[in-house]
Amino acid sequence: MKPITYSILVFMGLLMSCEDYLEIDAPKNQLAGEHIFTESATVDGVFAHIYAQLRGQAFTKGNSTGLTCLMGHYADELDHLSESQQVTRNFYNNSVSPEDGSTDDFWNVSYNLVYDCNRTLEGVAASKSLSQADKDRFMGEAYFLRAFVHFYVTNFFGEVPYITTTDYRVNQKVERDDVESIYKNLEQDLLRAKELLPETFGDDMNFRPNRWTATALLSRVYLYQGNWPLALEQAELVIGSGGYTLEPDLDLVFQKNSPETLWQLDTGMEGANTGEASIFIPVSAPPSNTALSNALLEAFEAGDARRDRWVASITDGSQTWYFPYKYRERMATDVTRECPILLRLAEVYLIAAEASVQLGQLEGGLDYVNAIRERATLYDLGPIGHEGLLDAIYHERKIELFTELGHRFFDLKRTGRADIVLGLLKPYWDSTDILLPLPEDELLKNPKLLPQNEGY
Repeated sequence: MKPITYSILVFMGLLMSCEDYLEIDAPKNQLAGEHIFTESATVDGVFAHIYAQLRGQAFTKGNSTGLTCLMGHYADELDHLSESQQVTRNFYNNSVSPEDGSTDDFWNVSYNLVYDCNRTLEGVAASKSLSQADKDRFMGEAYFLRAFVHFYVTNFFGEVPYITTTDYRVNQKVERDDVESIYKNLEQDLLRAKELLPETFGDDMNFRPNRWTATALLSRVYLYQGNWPLALEQAELVIGSGGYTLEPDLDLVFQKNSPETLWQLDTGMEGANTGEASIFIPVSAPPSNTALSNALLEAFEAGDARRDRWVASITDGSQTWYFPYKYRERMATDVTRECPILLRLAEVYLIAAEASVQLGQLEGGLDYVNAIRERATLYDLGPIGHEGLLDAIYHERKIELFTELGHRFFDLKRTGRADIVLGLLKPYWDSTDILLPLPEDELLKNPKLLPQNEGY
C-alpha cells in the first residue's frame, strides 16, 4: 500500500470514529478530498477501507453480532444455547430494545459507509486528474455500495433517511423517507451502477462488484417491491450473461473460486477464512452458543443432498447438535479457501422462479426452481398450480439460503408470513417485531427521526 493511501485511511478512520458522520464539518471533508481523488491508487485505498468495514465492522461481518448470526436467531433458523451472549439472546427472544448496542452498530457503521460512498461520488466527479474510465468504474462502485447498505438499513428499520450528500448542514436535519421513496432511490443508484460499472473488474475473485453484481441486486430490489416483470428481466440478464454458472458440486459452492459467486469479500489476509465458520462450527459438544433449529432441520425433504453436505453434527454420546456447514474452514489455512459470499447465482435463479410464477409463467418458474432442486438431487417438480409452486419456491429459498445474510427473515417479512410462522414458533414474537427499533441515541441526536418504530 502506498504511504499516501495509508495516511488517508488512517485519517478517514479517525474521522469516522470520532463523530457520527451527520455532524462532520465541511472543511475537513474538503481537505481530505484534495488528497484522495487525484489518482486511481488512492481511490482504490478508499474502497479498501470500505471493504474492510464491511468485513469487520458492518452488518456483513461474520461474527456473533453480524447479520447472519443475529437474524438467524431472530427468525427460525438457529437456536441459542447460551445465557452469556446477551445481544444474541435478545435477538433470539425477539426482545431487542432501542438501547441495544447491536442496532446502534447496524445504524452507525452503515451510515459511516454511506458517507464514504457519498464522499467518493463527490470527489471522483470533481477530480480533474482521473481518467473518464476510472471515474465511471469508481462512481459505479460507489452507487452500488450506497444502494447495498441502504437496502439492508431499510429492511432492518423500515423508514430511514436515504443520504445522498456529505453536506453536514443537510444531514443534521434529515428525516425518515417512506419505504417507497427509499426503493426508488435504490433503483436509481443501481441503474446508475449498471451503466457505469464494467462487466468485469479485472478481479477474477469477484471481490469488487461489477455490472452483473449490480444487476443481481437490482433484481432483488424489484422482487421486494413486487415488480415481477423487472425482477424477472434483471435476473434473466444475469443468468444469461454467461459469466456465472451454478456449481454442480455442493461441496464447492462456498469455495473461494466458486463459479456461482457474484460478489464476495476478501478476508484481508492470506490464509484467513470466514467468520461464519468460526462461530457456527463447534469445537466440542455441547456447542457453546448456537445450533440449527429443529424447524429448519425438519424442513429438508428426504433425499435432499443439502442436508448431508451443508449440515454437520456433533455429539456428546447422548445428544446430537447440528450446525451450518456451508463454510468449513474455522481456522486459518495455508491459503484462503473460503471468503464470505454476499451475492450468488442460486438466489438469482430463485428470484427468476418467483417472478415467473407471479407473472403466470409457471413453466418458466418450474425450470428455474428445478435447476436448484436438481443440484440438490431432488426430483423435478411438476405442474402444481400457482400457489403450490409459490410455496415450493419459498421452501427452496428457506433451504438453499439458510444462514445467509438474513434471507429467511426478510423473506417471511416481505411475503407477509412472519406472524404466521414465527408467531407459532417464537414465544415472545409480536407483530411489531417485523422491524428493529431505531437506536435511542440517534433519536436523541435528531428528533426529526421520531417517532420510534411501533412496539418500542
